[in-house]
Amino acid sequence: MGEGMSLTVAERKQAAESWVRACKNKLKYVIIQVGTGDLRSSKELAQHCQQIGATAIACLAPSYTKPTSVDAVVDYMEQVAAAAPDLPFYLYDINFMTGIYLDSDEFLEKAGSRIPNLRGLKYSCKELPKLLDCKTCCGGKYQVMLGSDEQLLTALSIGVNVPVLNGFVGPTFDKLRTAFRKGDMDEAQRQQRIARQIVVITAKHGGGIPAVKSIMELLGLDLGPVRLPLLPITAQQKEGLKRDLKKLGLL
Repeated sequence: MGEGMSLTVAERKQAAESWVRACKNKLKYVIIQVGTGDLRSSKELAQHCQQIGATAIACLAPSYTKPTSVDAVVDYMEQVAAAAPDLPFYLYDINFMTGIYLDSDEFLEKAGSRIPNLRGLKYSCKELPKLLDCKTCCGGKYQVMLGSDEQLLTALSIGVNVPVLNGFVGPTFDKLRTAFRKGDMDEAQRQQRIARQIVVITAKHGGGIPAVKSIMELLGLDLGPVRLPLLPITAQQKEGLKRDLKKLGLL
């Protein structure tokens, strides 16, 4: 869960195979993130995803030796996408993690003529005006998926209706979206507040991937320990997490 960059290429291939196998006849879409620290590995993962029957691929730009322009990102992603030409391709932009602050809407505008299988992007950045720019650029032809549990209602209001979120927030989003479509903004806002509270509780008790994995364990799905350099949350933090999530009604 969110630790792909801490796995070897071989491990990521195994994980992708497991997801495709487990989701067969159960989930409609399996999108595999193939971004790594080097172009060759990303292309290798992309090719593997096509071979095993993934639905689509997404890719982060390398974040140690960073691209310094959108043109460089287009050059890089063109090669990754070409390694799996039969699969829809999505850019994955999460700038506060990668440290790459470039305009995703500019990428869509420039990459469209060079990446035939480009379908859109997963936008996990915190800058909401840029989410609108991505949604409306190129006549709105590209699919924009939101990767933020805290901005679901705002995203719906500008036409971004596909979230990529923590699984335990799924029921909350479903209720939020149902209320939004019915025009019941009071209920939609209530569900958004619940999603926000989950984020606050998670941050309060360690935060990040370690806390998220602990929540999944509390819900009955043990995803295993985190990998260094991450550290697991303490027993005291886990008890506090359990207590607060029970109060919220998640457990």
